[in-house]
Amino acid sequence: MVKIYHQEVYMRITNIFLIVFVFSVLLACASAEVKQTPSTTNNTAPDFTLTDQDGKSWTLGEVLKNHRAVVLAFYPKDDTGL
Repeated sequence: MVKIYHQEVYMRITNIFLIVFVFSVLLACASAEVKQTPSTTNNTAPDFTLTDQDGKSWTLGEVLKNHRAVVLAFYPKDDTGL
């Protein structure tokens, strides 16, 4: 019975410590200043060529002839285990 009581006290103290730690981290993040860089608009992107997952080459200048905007998503070695 005494051993169970000590385990409960230990768990309560651990939970309180974790709650205080999480709130401390959240408070530190909330009070930190975020450095923002000015956005650039109306800049022309350099023309470049990339290959897609099927080996087809895409040139930015060619894609923009048919479309108004392009979204380029890049994530290297997806699902390769690296």
